[in-house]
Amino acid sequence: MLDIFHNEPEIRTFAPGDYLFRQGEDPVHHMFAILEGHVEIDRDGRVLAELKPTDLVGEMALIDAQPRSASAKALTAVRAAVVTEKRFLFLVQQHPSFSLAMLRMLTQRLRANLES
Repeated sequence: MLDIFHNEPEIRTFAPGDYLFRQGEDPVHHMFAILEGHVEIDRDGRVLAELKPTDLVGEMALIDAQPRSASAKALTAVRAAVVTEKRFLFLVQQHPSFSLAMLRMLTQRLRANLES
Protein backbone atom coordinates (compact mmCIF):
# COMPACT_ATOMS: atom_id res chain seq x y z
CA MET A 1 0.00 0.00 0.00
CA LEU A 2 2.91 2.35 0.72
CA ASP A 3 4.03 2.73 -2.88
CA ILE A 4 0.97 4.83 -3.73
CA PHE A 5 2.09 7.47 -1.21
CA HIS A 6 5.69 8.03 -2.34
CA ASN A 7 4.63 10.75 -4.77
CA GLU A 8 2.36 12.73 -2.47
CA PRO A 9 3.00 16.45 -2.94
CA GLU A 10 3.69 17.10 0.75
CA ILE A 11 6.28 15.14 2.73
CA ARG A 12 7.02 16.11 6.33
CA THR A 13 10.04 15.20 8.40
CA PHE A 14 10.10 14.72 12.17
CA ALA A 15 13.10 14.44 14.48
CA PRO A 16 13.15 11.86 17.27
CA GLY A 17 10.82 13.11 20.02
CA ASP A 18 8.74 15.32 17.71
CA TYR A 19 5.00 14.81 17.74
CA LEU A 20 3.15 14.19 14.51
CA PHE A 21 0.05 15.05 16.53
CA ARG A 22 -1.14 14.99 20.15
CA GLN A 23 -4.10 13.36 21.84
CA GLY A 24 -7.10 15.68 22.04
CA GLU A 25 -6.07 17.94 19.17
CA ASP A 26 -8.90 19.05 16.97
CA PRO A 27 -9.33 16.87 13.91
CA VAL A 28 -7.54 17.98 10.80
CA HIS A 29 -8.10 16.96 7.26
CA HIS A 30 -5.09 14.72 6.77
CA MET A 31 -3.35 11.59 7.95
CA PHE A 32 0.21 10.38 7.47
CA ALA A 33 1.75 7.48 5.58
CA ILE A 34 5.05 6.59 7.25
CA LEU A 35 7.75 6.37 4.59
CA GLU A 36 10.78 6.09 6.89
CA GLY A 37 11.28 5.72 10.63
CA HIS A 38 9.26 4.55 13.61
CA VAL A 39 6.37 6.24 15.42
CA GLU A 40 5.04 5.49 18.90
CA ILE A 41 1.31 5.74 19.53
CA ASP A 42 0.27 6.46 23.12
CA ARG A 43 -2.96 7.32 24.89
CA ASP A 44 -2.89 8.84 28.36
CA GLY A 45 0.78 7.85 28.69
CA ARG A 46 0.17 4.19 27.81
CA VAL A 47 1.99 2.94 24.72
CA LEU A 48 -0.49 1.33 22.34
CA ALA A 49 1.66 0.58 19.31
CA GLU A 50 4.86 1.21 17.42
CA LEU A 51 4.35 1.96 13.76
CA LYS A 52 6.87 1.48 10.97
CA PRO A 53 7.23 2.28 7.28
CA THR A 54 4.14 1.21 5.30
CA ASP A 55 1.85 2.06 8.25
CA LEU A 56 -0.75 4.81 8.26
CA VAL A 57 -1.33 7.05 11.26
CA GLY A 58 -4.05 9.58 12.02
CA GLU A 59 -6.73 7.89 9.95
CA MET A 60 -9.30 7.76 12.76
CA ALA A 61 -9.63 11.55 13.10
CA LEU A 62 -9.75 11.82 9.32
CA ILE A 63 -12.56 9.26 9.08
CA ASP A 64 -14.76 10.35 12.00
CA ALA A 65 -13.85 14.06 12.34
CA GLN A 66 -13.30 13.68 16.09
CA PRO A 67 -10.35 14.98 18.13
CA ARG A 68 -7.19 12.89 18.02
CA SER A 69 -7.69 9.81 20.21
CA ALA A 70 -3.97 9.29 20.86
CA SER A 71 -0.60 10.95 20.39
CA ALA A 72 1.91 9.99 17.72
CA LYS A 73 5.58 10.65 18.50
CA ALA A 74 8.62 10.02 16.30
CA LEU A 75 10.94 7.46 17.91
CA THR A 76 13.50 7.88 15.13
CA ALA A 77 13.88 10.34 12.29
CA VAL A 78 10.61 10.05 10.36
CA ARG A 79 9.59 10.94 6.82
CA ALA A 80 5.84 10.86 6.33
CA ALA A 81 3.60 11.66 3.39
CA VAL A 82 0.66 13.90 4.16
CA VAL A 83 -2.51 12.27 2.83
CA THR A 84 -5.33 14.78 2.55
CA GLU A 85 -8.97 13.95 3.11
CA LYS A 86 -9.64 14.54 -0.59
CA ARG A 87 -6.88 12.10 -1.60
CA PHE A 88 -8.03 9.55 0.99
CA LEU A 89 -11.63 9.65 -0.29
CA PHE A 90 -10.42 9.30 -3.87
CA LEU A 91 -8.39 6.22 -2.95
CA VAL A 92 -11.31 4.66 -1.06
CA GLN A 93 -13.68 5.26 -3.97
CA GLN A 94 -11.39 4.40 -6.87
CA HIS A 95 -9.14 1.66 -5.48
CA PRO A 96 -10.93 -1.25 -3.80
CA SER A 97 -7.56 -2.78 -2.88
CA PHE A 98 -6.77 0.33 -0.83
CA SER A 99 -10.12 0.10 0.95
CA LEU A 100 -9.54 -3.56 1.75
CA ALA A 101 -6.03 -2.82 3.04
CA MET A 102 -7.47 -0.07 5.28
CA LEU A 103 -10.11 -2.43 6.65
CA ARG A 104 -7.47 -5.06 7.39
CA MET A 105 -5.23 -2.54 9.12
CA LEU A 106 -8.07 -1.19 11.27
CA THR A 107 -9.19 -4.72 12.15
CA GLN A 108 -5.66 -5.71 13.18
CA ARG A 109 -5.36 -2.64 15.39
CA LEU A 110 -8.75 -3.27 16.98
CA ARG A 111 -7.88 -6.91 17.62
CA ALA A 112 -4.52 -5.94 19.18
CA ASN A 113 -6.30 -3.42 21.43
CA LEU A 114 -8.84 -6.00 22.54
CA GLU A 115 -6.12 -8.54 23.31
CA SER A 116 -4.00 -6.15 25.38
